[in-house]
Amino acid sequence: MKKIRLSRKAGLPPGSPVYTGLKTGETVISMLVYDDDNFQAYENISVEQAITLQGEATTNWIIVKGFSEPQNLQKLGDHFGIHPLIIEDIFNVDHMPKVEDLDKSLFITLKNLTWNETNQVIESEQVSLFLGTNVLISFEETDNNMFAQIIKRLEAGKGRGRVRQEDYLCYLLIDQIVDNYYILLDHTEDQMEDLEKLLIDNPTNELSHSFLRLKKNLMLLRKTINPLKEEIRFLAREESGVISEYTRQYLSDINDHLSFIIQSIDSFREMISSMMDLLMANNANRMNSIMKTLTLVSTIVIPMTLVTGIYGMNFDFMPELHWKYGYPVFLSATAAMGIIMYVYMKRKNWF
Repeated sequence: MKKIRLSRKAGLPPGSPVYTGLKTGETVISMLVYDDDNFQAYENISVEQAITLQGEATTNWIIVKGFSEPQNLQKLGDHFGIHPLIIEDIFNVDHMPKVEDLDKSLFITLKNLTWNETNQVIESEQVSLFLGTNVLISFEETDNNMFAQIIKRLEAGKGRGRVRQEDYLCYLLIDQIVDNYYILLDHTEDQMEDLEKLLIDNPTNELSHSFLRLKKNLMLLRKTINPLKEEIRFLAREESGVISEYTRQYLSDINDHLSFIIQSIDSFREMISSMMDLLMANNANRMNSIMKTLTLVSTIVIPMTLVTGIYGMNFDFMPELHWKYGYPVFLSATAAMGIIMYVYMKRKNWF
């Protein structure tokens, strides 16, 4: 996978909306407008339509997917009072999760992580949320429908989403992303169990690559979750102009979930380190066993080789060379040496 090229921003003024990722698609804007009794979904609308459809007595969720049209997104930001530096952060998908409380608005950026079964790696996609007065805007890199379940529940009128405002909707989106972390955690645990079984039953050199890949995935998980945990904890404890007391209680619950995930990641990393140490010890023991076997074979063969070398010299006056039974006696004596050495080492429990 290619690395993100941050050099694209070199020489540009602060606040320039330059996308630093590799997988954005065409910009598509959708919008949900709902209250206790009504629900309306608008697909593939313009920025002007999104601004017009915003209602004062309803919950308004603008969904932006893809960053191919920075001018339109800049226009959207200008209308809702999104600072140019925040627009820049939305397009810069390389920085860590963070929360910026701007008194009358709130900006949250975090990572949605999914497992790529083909490449056996964790894929990361940045999601940015802008919570303003009577509006929530979500920015996604691609159209992967990560919030499809939430939209279905809102449309069906299930849960508390329809009777709450944008701050509670913001919580629901964050909670959905955190739930994906649990999926990765369960997948990681399954991988560790498989590797542990292979380590016990059939340890091979390929296991070291699997351990390193798994450890790299855990490092990415922790790198993503740890800063988010600190930011959510701050948001849950501090009063905000756009987060109600009711929603703050739910944010505290997310903080607890993130704490549990981090503890699990640390535990998994320790277990992987222990299994890697065990693999190295097994390899060392196997090598010692091979060297021991070779040494024992050499010890048995050396005396036989010595006698063979002596009788292989080209001296004229060696009586045994002309003896009728010299050859069979030599073979018998050589075999007896090997047997004696084997019995001696066996009694010493050297193998």
